[in-house]
Amino acid sequence: MPVISRNDQDYHSLYRPEDGGSCVNMDIDMWAEELLKEVCEKWETTEDRYSFKDCGFRVFYSPVHLSPELMVIGYNPGKDDKPFCKEEDSQIPEVHEYLYHNSRIARKMRYLFESIEKEDWLADSVKLNLVFFGSENEAQWETMDRECRNELETFCFNKVNDIIDTLKPRYIITEGLNVFDILINSVLMGCRKPEMKIGVGGRKIYARSRYGYTQIIGLVHLTKDRISYPDWNNIKKCLKADLQDSDKRYLH
Repeated sequence: MPVISRNDQDYHSLYRPEDGGSCVNMDIDMWAEELLKEVCEKWETTEDRYSFKDCGFRVFYSPVHLSPELMVIGYNPGKDDKPFCKEEDSQIPEVHEYLYHNSRIARKMRYLFESIEKEDWLADSVKLNLVFFGSENEAQWETMDRECRNELETFCFNKVNDIIDTLKPRYIITEGLNVFDILINSVLMGCRKPEMKIGVGGRKIYARSRYGYTQIIGLVHLTKDRISYPDWNNIKKCLKADLQDSDKRYLH
């Protein structure tokens, strides 16, 4: 698993810690559109380096805005996503896809946030993936030639780091604990040692860490992992407790 470098030119041109972490003279839509252009160009330059290139790419599943209460990060575009369309997926969505798409993960996330009375948080969240390039599933992604995979993952991880540092979400929720592990160990530098919640059978179902003022929450994957009724209730309880007093904590 590649570990990214923070010496990325885009980061330094858009994000200046000496100015209090503010984005200077920047239109966020123009920034996001330029990022989409770079991802498209990267996808195009892979040519025939992997057999499932036609799965395409996706970066954002929602509108993009500064300082969202919540950012949601999955692994990569898979077969549960809508079909790839280069023209459409090279643009910033006007509406959050989870509000209308009937993918299994969208339905589960809507149900989860409705059950803790935070559906407005999901509606206003910024949604993306850790890896922008698609595959049928994670297993297929891992069949890619290691050199090519490391190159694409390093490219994506740098961009995800930039997205987080630029948008500065208050909370990040990862769809899957593997995404949580990669995010805090290989993408972001300086995350707090994670806390884990153990569920039925001794498996991890929930995790917490922190990156600066952003709290990172990892969920067991809501569709890929079988979740018992007690574990589901524990996940809802932990998430509701973490989000209920957000106005008092982790202020930027």
